[in-house]
Parts: sequence; structure tokens; C-alpha cells
Amino acid sequence: MTTGKAPNLRHCECSEAISFFAPRRVERLPRRLRFLAMTAILLAWAGTVQADWDTPTLMKMLAERPAGQVRYSETKHSALLKEPLKLTGTLRYKKPAFLQKHVQTPFEEILSVDGERLTWEKPVAQKKHILALRDYPAIRGFIESMRSTLNGDVKTLERFYKLRLDGTEQQWTLVLLPSDIDMAQFIRVIRISGSKARISTIEIEEAGGDRSIMTLHEDVP
Repeated sequence: MTTGKAPNLRHCECSEAISFFAPRRVERLPRRLRFLAMTAILLAWAGTVQADWDTPTLMKMLAERPAGQVRYSETKHSALLKEPLKLTGTLRYKKPAFLQKHVQTPFEEILSVDGERLTWEKPVAQKKHILALRDYPAIRGFIESMRSTLNGDVKTLERFYKLRLDGTEQQWTLVLLPSDIDMAQFIRVIRISGSKARISTIEIEEAGGDRSIMTLHEDVP
């Protein structure tokens, strides 16, 4: 009596895997083994389709995306608020280091970062403050979670965070876990989600329990 050697799914094409687990062969197996066999086929296929999808690939796609401006809506949840705070405005990015968040409702506030300088403005109150990011490492790390992601700058991101990429090219989530002690005192986790080179949501969970989610909408001409 001779026995055949099962093909190695890691080195065979999907068509060969399907051929190996052909229905007429699978139906001879117990139900549990049939389920495992079909699962192996799906995993082999999924692994082939997403073999090249990883964090460097995503960062390269984001780096190649042109600068621009988008509308956003944001909801903030805090123990200090009786109800969630809803904000709307625009988010503008210009390579390589300019980022501006312009809150337009329910009040006006402008937060701009250009290189190492952060400017905070409240036009109605005629207030303006300028900070040097090098003097505030935690703020710098928070700013880079967005600016370096938009810039596809994985090296800068890894200075402040441990990165994990979940999902597929069509629907992915980049998870940022603070690796810096100062950052970890304020931020528990940041999740940035999107499709291909487009970011759709940015969710922030703070160490104290507050959280916010920003949804990016259509590009602004």
C-alpha cells in the first residue's frame, strides 16, 4: 500500500490547493476535517492576495498621496461633559511638515503645526499662543501620530509608537500604541482607519478614559 504526500500549501498556487481539496475528496472526510480543509483553502487564498500588504506598503501609499484639505466631523466623549461634544471644520496638510486643524463649529479655533512650531489661535477672543514642540515631547508625539501618518513617515512614527496594521488594503486599521513613557501618560491607543491611500477615521483613546473619533469627509477644492 502506497501513500501520497500532501502538497505544501505555502508553496503551491491557489488552484493547486483547491485541486488537492477537490469536493469529491473532501466529501469523504468527517465533517470536522472537511471544515478544516476548506478553512485551509481560504487561508491559502487570502495569504496569496495580501502577501504584499504590510505597514511599509501602506506608508509608501500615503507618502505618494498629494497634500490637500478635507472636511471633518469629530465627536469627543469626556467624563467632564454632560453630553458628547461635536465639532466640524477642515484639516489641511502640506508636505512635508505643515498640518492645520481649523475648528469651525460650535466655536472657532485654529491649531497649526509647521515644522517644530505649534500655533494655537482663538480668533474671537483674539488669543494666540506659539510653542516649540521640542519643549513638549508629549505634544510632539501626539502631533506626529497624524502628521507622520499623512506623510508616510514610518521612522518618525516608530520613535513614539509601536505600530500594528490590521485588515486589508481595501479596509485597514493602523494601531498606534505609545512606546514613550510621557506619551503613555496621556494616550492609551490611537486607531487610524482607511482604504488604500485614503484615511477615513482617526480614533483616540486617552489614558484617563476620554475618547474622540474624527471622520474625514470629501476633499475641499
